Amino acid sequence: MTNDVDPVAANLHHELISPRSRADAYPTVVLLHGRGDSAAGILPLAYEFERDDFLVISVQAPLELGGVMAGGYEWYRLREPRRLDEATLRASLDALAEFLDRVKAAYPIDPERVVLLGFSQGAVMSLGAQALRPDSVAGVIALSGYFPIEVEPDAGNLVGRPAFVAHGVYDDIIPVEAGRRTRDLLERHGVDLTYREYPMAHQVSAEEMAEAREWLNGLLDTETQTSQI
Repeated sequence: MTNDVDPVAANLHHELISPRSRADAYPTVVLLHGRGDSAAGILPLAYEFERDDFLVISVQAPLELGGVMAGGYEWYRLREPRRLDEATLRASLDALAEFLDRVKAAYPIDPERVVLLGFSQGAVMSLGAQALRPDSVAGVIALSGYFPIEVEPDAGNLVGRPAFVAHGVYDDIIPVEAGRRTRDLLERHGVDLTYREYPMAHQVSAEEMAEAREWLNGLLDTETQTSQI
């Protein structure tokens, strides 16, 4: 039976999948969608974790899109293809930091076991959030995105911080070279990095999620053991 967690008001719209087990505090995965998607759109990815003890929070970006992408959202504006607007990125990073603080206080979250999982723009947000406030998350899963160089001055905070970064070799939206530059940057800054490439386009594959799931389980099991010492 699901141990229902009732939604609370926060500065960003979000949707929940409650854990099916009972505990005082839960390991939590925060999902961050890509451009044009929504909290509801990425939420089914939670079922790939195959865990009954997770609280999953899917967060919706604050910026609405119009035109042919009406009904979708983005975390930051694009000035031109593959060039982000720093002001909106910073504003969304601030909003995400505030959101994480609020939900940690409001939900039965184990604050030592919060992982961000982002796809595309959500991956950019995940990596940026970890750099700015590394103590706020246990690790990051960044799929088909890149590290925002706008926050690289803060990347010195990342020494030893866990990250799983993956990219499609045939990605025509965010080319694999962006993933490789991210890999090189994170390695320079001492991140505890797992980097993978897959024969796919700008998407999520079953093989990718299987490896991400294995990495996530190892990270959270380690966090549990550490907290019990």
